[in-house]
Amino acid sequence: MITGLRGAQMSGNGQVQSLESSNARRFFPVAVSACLLTVALFGPLRGVSEALVGNRQSDSASELKIADLGQCKLENGQIIEDCRVGYRTFGHLNAAADNAVLMPTWLYGTSSDLVFLFGNGSSPQHLIDASRFFGIAIDALGNGVSSSPSNSPRQHGTAFPVYTLRDSVHAEYRVVTEVLHLKHLHALVGLSMGGEQTFDWSVMYPNFFDLAVPILGTPRMTSYDLHVKQIMVESIVGDPTYANGQYTVEPALKLANLFGSLVVTSPEYRNRETPLDKLPTFLAQAEAPLSIDANDRVWQLRAIMQQNVVGARSLAEAARSTPVHFLVIVSAEDHLVNPQAALDWAAVTGAPTYISHGSCAHLIMSCDAEAVSTRVRAFLVTGKLP
Repeated sequence: MITGLRGAQMSGNGQVQSLESSNARRFFPVAVSACLLTVALFGPLRGVSEALVGNRQSDSASELKIADLGQCKLENGQIIEDCRVGYRTFGHLNAAADNAVLMPTWLYGTSSDLVFLFGNGSSPQHLIDASRFFGIAIDALGNGVSSSPSNSPRQHGTAFPVYTLRDSVHAEYRVVTEVLHLKHLHALVGLSMGGEQTFDWSVMYPNFFDLAVPILGTPRMTSYDLHVKQIMVESIVGDPTYANGQYTVEPALKLANLFGSLVVTSPEYRNRETPLDKLPTFLAQAEAPLSIDANDRVWQLRAIMQQNVVGARSLAEAARSTPVHFLVIVSAEDHLVNPQAALDWAAVTGAPTYISHGSCAHLIMSCDAEAVSTRVRAFLVTGKLP
């Protein structure tokens, strides 16, 4: 199985400095122009000019650091031993320590994939103005950088505990408070699974931050969401080469990769972007193996399937229970995360919304970045939309 952490240099305070993961290099060689979540979820797009690398904000990006949390106790009573969480920081914390903005990773994504979303606002891809805010990109559990089936020294592979997004959020909270020593965050901004973690943060730690921007996330799974995620899981575990998670050679998982490439866009987008004469090439690229461990994929998908900040309450009661102010951003054409629950949350709280109608659907930052980023940056400054 793929080992997630390599080349670590331990510092005296128990953190890993200048650590780069084998998985951290798998995405975004062409981040600005590439379809954001296709790359993050399903591997790099091929054939896009390498000249676009210069548009990344790598020159201002923090090196990867690893917070060593010891044990992470999970909701189900299990414990992740040698629990580690990766993170990167951007910009500077002000004297009042009230300008920190946290961004959790999306499905299969790493903090390195989030680098280009931080900058000075000169690019439509910049969601967080690092000249104004202290940005923190943080790696969710199971992504191959933070503790995962693929990199756990004592709970490797299928021995890794089952966790939820709430467990991941709790580990992130420990990094923010125990490692970065922050007493308050200005905001949470997250895309896709990062948006779902943003909803979790708002219920778990409602007084710890002021503003929330879930983008393409949901407070709870709909029937459609669970249907899609179940197919994603079954297309992995049902592959004979997965071998019940006991594989010694990374499974190719062609069907899982093909299905993943299907649900992140719309029929209109695919028909326009892939003429029939180009379809064989596209399919070959879409089904190509990914540089992410298969068990990591399954564990993150199953964590997402437990997403539900509502619990036994009504959605309205859950939404009104948190004082956090929301900006909710969804795609009307999203085939991966149904937007209705997020819109219902916004309606209950009177939160501003932006509904993208781009055919790129879940790849919102590839065709509607400017509309998204201008709203996010304005909301982070004023707490409202112009």
